[in-house]
Amino acid sequence: MFKIISMILSLKIKNMKMLTLGLIFALAICLSIFIYYYYPTTIEGIVDHKTVVGVKDGAAKTILLIKLDGTVIVKDENVKQHVMGTNITSLEKIKSILHMYYAKVYCTVSIRTLTGDPLNNLAPGETLAYIVSEEYFDMLKIGAKVKFEITRVNPLKISKIVEIEL
Repeated sequence: MFKIISMILSLKIKNMKMLTLGLIFALAICLSIFIYYYYPTTIEGIVDHKTVVGVKDGAAKTILLIKLDGTVIVKDENVKQHVMGTNITSLEKIKSILHMYYAKVYCTVSIRTLTGDPLNNLAPGETLAYIVSEEYFDMLKIGAKVKFEITRVNPLKISKIVEIEL
């Protein structure tokens, strides 16, 4: 009887060790996947141009474009009436006007990469429009050299600005 009980206990102990090893292995796999998707990749480039896009009735439309020479082109006639003569140096100044006509407004900054972008398969010298927060949109000036981070979770969105050289 004692021998049977000791065998059962030893099986439970062996199973507990296996269960523990299995849990540690599963956690290691989950941690590896998390790191793979969330570990940032640093990119360097030059700000080429900036765009504000509005979404209305499920369709996206370019509202305004700030070109390399600093020229601001307002492509939406409704918005143009409200901002005529306004020096658009900050999105904050015209945000309320944009939201009068669009359900959602988002910003992109097109950056000519100096280092390339392995997550988006860009070689050095190629340009891509990255989605940015309104804060980053105002912060990034045309022609500025910028170092920023993106992740595999959303490789088209700048998650962090590391450095800006004007």
